[in-house]
Amino acid sequence: MKRISSILITTAMALPVALIAQAPEASKSSEIARDDNTQSAWSTQSILSTQSAWNTHSSDTLILKSMDDTIYMKSRAFQIGFVTPLGSNGINSGSISNNVSVNLLAGYAGGSNGVEFSGLGSVLKGNMTGAQFAGLGNIVHGETKGAQFSGLFSIGLGKTKAAQFSGLLNIGLDTIKAAQFAGLLNMGMDEVKGAQFAGLANINTGKTKGFQASGFSNINTDTTTGLQITGAVNYAHGNKVSQVGGFVNITEGDNKGFQLAGFMNINTCRHSGTQVAGFLNYAKKLKGVQIGVFNYVDSLENGTPVGFLSFVKNGYSTFEIGSTETLYGVMSFKTGTKKFYNILSVGGGYREGFSLFAWGYGLGAFIPVSNKIGLSIDGICYQVNEGEWFTKRLNLLNKLNLNVSWLIAKHLSVYGGLSWNVTVSDITDDYGDPVDAHIAPFSLFNEIYEDHLEVKMYPGISAGIRL
Repeated sequence: MKRISSILITTAMALPVALIAQAPEASKSSEIARDDNTQSAWSTQSILSTQSAWNTHSSDTLILKSMDDTIYMKSRAFQIGFVTPLGSNGINSGSISNNVSVNLLAGYAGGSNGVEFSGLGSVLKGNMTGAQFAGLGNIVHGETKGAQFSGLFSIGLGKTKAAQFSGLLNIGLDTIKAAQFAGLLNMGMDEVKGAQFAGLANINTGKTKGFQASGFSNINTDTTTGLQITGAVNYAHGNKVSQVGGFVNITEGDNKGFQLAGFMNINTCRHSGTQVAGFLNYAKKLKGVQIGVFNYVDSLENGTPVGFLSFVKNGYSTFEIGSTETLYGVMSFKTGTKKFYNILSVGGGYREGFSLFAWGYGLGAFIPVSNKIGLSIDGICYQVNEGEWFTKRLNLLNKLNLNVSWLIAKHLSVYGGLSWNVTVSDITDDYGDPVDAHIAPFSLFNEIYEDHLEVKMYPGISAGIRL
């Protein structure tokens, strides 16, 4: 303040002289000469004083407290204190930046340009460049560069370009370009670039680019590019993000990447890439592959879902009614895509005094040959129940069907073709002796193995209509 006051006083003293020198009066030459000499003397003094003041400032440390407030601070090589202001910097601590600082309990300083140690915590008014160590926490109002180590927390109110290690949490209110390690939580309120590791969660409200790993959850509410790995839930506004979650992965917006979840993957917009889940995959628009027990796609652009049951709103969905050499009446539902679809089927028949009721599941593919002609290849496995609704022992009918279809109307086709059938039965009577199954109408191969497993093979035919 004294230096600034000196500058203002010098300028104020020089100003009247300048005004007098510009006066339009031109009386005597001696007076003019005297005025010129006076002006020269005061101007010289003003320049020297101003130069001296700014030279003094240039030796101080520049601290950017905020974008709209620039302050200058003294720089000291070393300070030690108990708790501010009980220390070597006294009440002037807030206007001094230290190269080496030791706070036995807690400290407050203008800045740090080296290393700082605090028993509990430290608060810096300006920038931190170097390293900070605190038993409790570090708070920096200005820019942070270097590394921070704290038992509980590190908080940066300005830009952070540092590695942060905290037992509890790290918080950045401005841009973060760093690696953060926290026992509980990492939180970024602006753009985040780097890596985040947290025992519980990583939460960012700005754009995120980098790697995130947490024990429970990673949550990014803005555009995300990188990789998220967590034990439970990943959430991101997609861009080019890949997610690995123990329970569920959720992305909003168009996204390119892969999702791997123990239970479920959800993309509410367009997903380009791969989804793999232990139970369910959902994508509003898909350009890629889904692998899961259940898959749902609202609009498939390119690719295919692969799973036990897949539903594609603009995909392949048909209902068939037909007959075969073994099951005289068969109804089947096919869903998925033409490249790969799932089959749910039921059928019934009668043979040698036994009624046959079968329910089965299969997979298939449809190959268009022309606008009206197509070729379907289906593999279906039926459990056949003889004379009852459910036969407790193994009694399988496995069919490989090759059918040709002809489109006769917009939603109506007829089909017919050949099949190869393999029955596998393990039926015994009340005494444990094997009983001949009644599935096959005839057989080209019939063998009973030591474990009472009966295998028969025979060709067949099928025909029907497709809706």
